[in-house]
Amino acid sequence: MLNVLVWLLAFLAQAGLLGIVMYSLISLSDLENDFVNPHDASAALNKWVPVEYILNAALAAFLLVCGKWIAAAIHTCVSLWNLRTYLQRDHAVDVTEIFRQLPKQKMMRMIKLVIFLFAFVLIIYRLVESAVTRLLTEEGRDTAKQLLKDAAVTF
Repeated sequence: MLNVLVWLLAFLAQAGLLGIVMYSLISLSDLENDFVNPHDASAALNKWVPVEYILNAALAAFLLVCGKWIAAAIHTCVSLWNLRTYLQRDHAVDVTEIFRQLPKQKMMRMIKLVIFLFAFVLIIYRLVESAVTRLLTEEGRDTAKQLLKDAAVTF
């Protein structure tokens, strides 16, 4: 049962990270199309940067502590990238240079979106697998494991 809870918490955190990255991409698109002014866009984007960084680092640490190595490795890599951008003071969007930073910011967030989508699929798969395995009877567990392994091979 603990395994199901671990993956459920990871699912919720990953959904939050996906929401933040998608919100950032929408805000950058709105700025690019001149739907919002640069000051409002940079304030909106910069407000969510610390939340994203902390949530990602917490999720990476949580997955490491729980022994979920593949998902933890994905989030640890992103956390190290976040740490690098923070130490170089490249994490915040500057209101005076936002239009010059726009292509770089969009590309960075698109890469994060792809990574987070991959991690989201992985986490959903592991959540469903652990829930099905936990909820079935003893003889059904072996059948379910084989079925999920076969599904993973075809995926």
